[in-house]
Amino acid sequence: MTETPGDSGTTRRLLIVSYHFPPAETVGARRPAALAAFAHHHGWDVRVLTAIGADQGGERTPLPEAQVIRALPSPRIPRPTSTAGAPTDGGSAGRTPPLSRLRAGVRHALVRAGLEVLVPDAQVNWIRPAIRAFRAAVGEWRPDVVLVSGPPFSGFLVAASIARRLRVPWVADYRDLWSVGNEYWVRSAPRRAIDESLERRVLRSVTTCVTVSEPLAETVRRTFGVDTRVVMNGIDRRPVPAESAHAVPLGDGQGRATLTLAHTGYVYPGRRDPGPLLDAIALLGPDAARVHVVFAGVDHGIVRAAVERAGVADSVTLLGQVSQEKSWRVQADADALVLLMWNDPRDAGTVTGKIFDYLQARRPILLLGYEGGVAAKLLRDRGAGVVRNEPAMIAAQLREWLDVKERTGRLPVVPATATEGLFREDQLGPYLEILREAADGKARRRLPI
Repeated sequence: MTETPGDSGTTRRLLIVSYHFPPAETVGARRPAALAAFAHHHGWDVRVLTAIGADQGGERTPLPEAQVIRALPSPRIPRPTSTAGAPTDGGSAGRTPPLSRLRAGVRHALVRAGLEVLVPDAQVNWIRPAIRAFRAAVGEWRPDVVLVSGPPFSGFLVAASIARRLRVPWVADYRDLWSVGNEYWVRSAPRRAIDESLERRVLRSVTTCVTVSEPLAETVRRTFGVDTRVVMNGIDRRPVPAESAHAVPLGDGQGRATLTLAHTGYVYPGRRDPGPLLDAIALLGPDAARVHVVFAGVDHGIVRAAVERAGVADSVTLLGQVSQEKSWRVQADADALVLLMWNDPRDAGTVTGKIFDYLQARRPILLLGYEGGVAAKLLRDRGAGVVRNEPAMIAAQLREWLDVKERTGRLPVVPATATEGLFREDQLGPYLEILREAADGKARRRLPI
C-alpha cells in the first residue's frame, strides 16, 4: 500500500479518537470508520481509540482488531431509552397506554436532566478510561497526528489530553457543532455558557478543525478563531436492494394506487417534527387511506403523539429501532423518503448523514426543514427531492405523487447522476491532505477573530 499521489512516501501514524466505531451500527460510527479504512488503505499506520466493544454490533470493523483500542466507560451511567410504547413488530400507531406515556415522560425528564448536569455530555465517564487504555496499549507507538470525531464531545478532551502529553498536533472533526450549534443537545443558557467556555479552552491547542458544511465551518472560525475546513459526509457504497413491492401498483381495496413513505432514523424532540406531515395526511380526507408512512428508528414517543393528534393511526406504522440492513430495506421499498429537519435558520448548515443514505436509495425525498439550508440546496441542485413545510403544501405534494403513481404504477427514481461526486471516497482524499498538513506542521492553526 502507498500514500496518495504527491506524498513523500513517509508512513504517517494517525490516532483516531471516536466514541462511536464499528461494530456499532450507529450513524456516528460511519465517518470515523470510513476515514480509518481510507487512511489504512493509503499506507497510513492507523490506530483507533473507541468506547465500543468488539461485541457491540454487527458492522464489519474496517481495521485489524489489533489496531483498535477499546476502552469501556467507567463507572457505567444508566442512559434511559426513549422507545417506551413503540411497537417492535411493525404494529400500527394506535393510542399509547397511559402508563407507557408516563414512563416515556419520566425517561425524557431524566435525559434532559442528564444533559444539564453531565459536562460536556453523558459520555464524560469515558475520558479517564480512554486515556488510561491508550497509554497501556500503545507502548512505544506515537501518532504524528490525532484526529477526534464528535459528538460526543468528551472525546475532544481525550484527544487534547493525549496530544498535549505526546506534544503532537490534533484535529477536531465536528459531525455536529458543540456549544454554538443548533441546540439539539444544550437545554439552557447557563449550560450553553459552560460548554462554550470549555470548548474555547479545549480548542486553544487544536491544530485545525473540520466539519460537514461551510455555514458550520464559518461559525467555528468566527467564534473560536481556528482554521476550519469542510469535508462533507458521503454515500457509503453498499449493495442496493433489488426492486420489490414499491414497483408494483398497490391497491387500497378500491382499485386505486397507494403511496408508501418512509422515515428512518431518530426523531428528536422539538427539532425533527413529523406533525406537519401527519396533519397533511389528515387533510387528504378519503385519500388519506391511500398514503402510508413507515417510521423505523427511535422516536422518543414523538411520532405516536403526533399520530394521535392528527387522527391518522391507520396510515402509520412504527417499527421501532431496526438494523442498518433493515433500514436500507425500508428505504428501498418506499415510493418516497421523508427527511425531518429543523425549520429554522440556525439549522442552515446541518447536513445529516441520513441524506446520503437516502440518495443511494434513489427515492424522491420530501424534506421538512429550512428551505435556505445546505440540505435543501443539495436536494434541489441534484433533482433529488422537494422541500415542503406547511401541511397544505405537503398534502398537495402527496396528491401529485398519488396521481403519478395512479398513472404510471410508480414514482420515477432519482437519476444516478444525482449521486456523482457524493460518495465517501470523493471526500476522504482531501481529508487525508488536511491530516498530512497537520502532521507536517503546515496547518494555519489560529485565525484572527
